[in-house]
Amino acid sequence: MKGDFFVLRRVRGGDVDLIATLYGTSGKVNLFVREGLLNENRFFGDFELFNLVSLDATQSGNMLIPNDVMRVRRFSLLARDYARFVFMSNTAKAVLSFVSFYDEEVFGLILRAFSSRVRNAEASSLRFYLELMRVLGYSPKFLSSVPKRGGFVNISLEKGDVSEEGEYRIRAELLGILRRISGGDYERVRVSRKAFLELERFLFTFLRYHTTR
Repeated sequence: MKGDFFVLRRVRGGDVDLIATLYGTSGKVNLFVREGLLNENRFFGDFELFNLVSLDATQSGNMLIPNDVMRVRRFSLLARDYARFVFMSNTAKAVLSFVSFYDEEVFGLILRAFSSRVRNAEASSLRFYLELMRVLGYSPKFLSSVPKRGGFVNISLEKGDVSEEGEYRIRAELLGILRRISGGDYERVRVSRKAFLELERFLFTFLRYHTTR
């Protein structure tokens, strides 16, 4: 099997083995590299987080075993910048949580995200979640709703609109933040850590509702 894959997660397997989760041509897959953490291993450094690898691999059970790596685009180097690292980590988390099968648009979305300049990790992450939602086919009406100022509103997870019968309760001002982020210069939108966590929880709940049904 040959294909292009992003490295979205990696963990130690045993003392020196490497297990990575990739997303690419064959969807979401797991990769096992025997002694992959040893610097004398020929694949050492290829499967760093966020790298894009052109891979030739063999299926063994539920794992891929690499035969050869033809090319590596080392996005891991960009993650040395803290804002980029946070943004790329959030991107990987969202894809691993809600995408299993290969989708050309999702792949392109990750590529653009990892290639982009990032100054505002929180706003950029929320923008990515909204774009991922769109690519997966969900266009929630809460982005165009104008809730009352202050207080809380209810969101229908099924329809994605502001509704008194909606089961998800959220601060109205947070929807205003999402609307600004979905618009033009989203990196100018200041998002506190508390607001980011509330919005991430909301968007992930919405995505989980639609991707697990």
